[in-house]
Amino acid sequence: MKSKLINEKVGLNDIESKSAFTLIDLLVVIAVISILAGLLLPSLARAKGVAKKTSCLNNVRQIGLAYHGFLADNSDRFPAYVTERTAPAGTPDTAEARAPYSYRQVLVPYITSATNVFKCPDGLPWPAPQPGAWYNTDYGNNHNEANLTGASQQAWYQAHPDFGFNESVTASSLPRPTEFIFLADAGRSDNTPSRGGMYPQPWAFDISSQARMLGRHLKGTANIVYADGHVTNANTNRTWRSLQDNNWRRYQITTDFEP
Repeated sequence: MKSKLINEKVGLNDIESKSAFTLIDLLVVIAVISILAGLLLPSLARAKGVAKKTSCLNNVRQIGLAYHGFLADNSDRFPAYVTERTAPAGTPDTAEARAPYSYRQVLVPYITSATNVFKCPDGLPWPAPQPGAWYNTDYGNNHNEANLTGASQQAWYQAHPDFGFNESVTASSLPRPTEFIFLADAGRSDNTPSRGGMYPQPWAFDISSQARMLGRHLKGTANIVYADGHVTNANTNRTWRSLQDNNWRRYQITTDFEP
């Protein structure tokens, strides 16, 4: 009987020793989890980045569609203003007074989505609306400032009249609508939001306080909508080959007829 009890006790000890979870076992489990996390986290980050890029691409597509609605209602002509910053001198600096000069507000009647299509998921948080910055946006227009008295780059656009669009341009007059930029991811060089403009920087000039096309998505790419309405995600440098050959001009290459 005593021998039986001893044997049973020994057997129980064997089971306990076999099922015990040692410090080495714990360290092995932690190491395995760390390796798996290291493998999975980059994939999850990429998936999150792709989702944000896709959401932004949809925003750009909707804005492009809204522009075509605006053109249909305005004799095929583009707006004279796209940013509150270029409102005529003497315009009160209130949200109500500046609204007609912001492309955001001009296109609102043509936006069908309930989401804020002017905010890019990869953009920085916007500051609160305030004087001088009522209408923030993460997307900028390829707008020509030649006709805007007091605009910061008026002289440059007067010297380069076929860059961008303004109220003197009709959509039907564009010789290469599939290559001419309407609007794209934009902001200042530190990724703070635009007011609606977008200059051909850093190629034509380079002023950090003015909006440019921003490659804020994976691999430094930007979402772009072209005059024919199609959208693409591309490296910003692909839009500029030279001053004569780029996607910012209505007449993009030297062999095009220029008025």
